[in-house]
Amino acid sequence: MINDRRRVDLVMRVFKELVAAGATGVSPGAINTRLRELAEPMGTWEVRGALTALEADGEIVVDERSGAWFLADDSAKTQPLRDSA
Repeated sequence: MINDRRRVDLVMRVFKELVAAGATGVSPGAINTRLRELAEPMGTWEVRGALTALEADGEIVVDERSGAWFLADDSAKTQPLRDSA
């Protein structure tokens, strides 16, 4: 469980870093690339799992049309969660 939380926290840190660098939407591939640059590689399925956990926590949302992920705004956090699996 501690490793899972660490993985989710690391993905969120990289996600926020990419947004701060100007990304308008974040893809799992962009996160994987940055993690490799940081010498913290993860499998695509691990990143996707962390994104699902962050979505369930209300931290991020996915645009179903583009597949890009975005930081959730306050209004998105008050909406009921949907099953993303």
